[in-house]
Amino acid sequence: MIMREPDSIAAERERHRRALAPLRLPRFAQRQGARPLVISLEGANGVGKTTLCALLSRRLGARSCLGTDKAWFSDSFKTRMIRDAEWFSSAMFFLSGCFEQMRALRGSPGPLVIMDRSLWSTLAVHGAENAGRLKALLAMLHPVAVQIEVPDLTLVLEASFEVCQSRIARKSGTARLLDGLTATPAFHAREKEFYHWLARRRSEVLFLDANEAAPETLAERASVLIRQKCGGAS
Repeated sequence: MIMREPDSIAAERERHRRALAPLRLPRFAQRQGARPLVISLEGANGVGKTTLCALLSRRLGARSCLGTDKAWFSDSFKTRMIRDAEWFSSAMFFLSGCFEQMRALRGSPGPLVIMDRSLWSTLAVHGAENAGRLKALLAMLHPVAVQIEVPDLTLVLEASFEVCQSRIARKSGTARLLDGLTATPAFHAREKEFYHWLARRRSEVLFLDANEAAPETLAERASVLIRQKCGGAS
């Protein structure tokens, strides 16, 4: 059964929609040289991105990777940059890792890569915190965006706040700690609205309902979308 969104959350989404409406996305680089098609998985913490990434990698025989180059990660430093750093330092850190990951894929073997998050996640999180942050980040990106490649197809997983929280509760350690930092219904609603704002500006951004579908069922639906949009490259 689909539950009706509470009036307060619907109002929060509408306020955020109006705040994002005037913002302009920069023109990013055209696909450069030989590299695999990049399919990024996006959505709120706990929505099932990492599980789907692994399933799609096996199902399609594709390489999988994080959206941020692995050289950027250690548990202690990741915690510092997500939880403790000034917001703009955190944003620059993760965006730089996303840019480097896309660069590193140039010339990589194989036709397809499944990516767990991408630069869109960083913009989504900071945009959900405050539309002014997103405005500042977009202004910073405008002069350099023509040199930045973005994923060829982005699949945004959507699930209710309650479903995401139940999945976060099954995690442990650093993953559970960090996923819980933005665990409020209002933040969840604003993050969801960012992805709809993005989809209105990027035709390759599509949505998948991850509320009730079993992981394998969701992987099958995602595989169909990938084959339709990418011409069977896998």
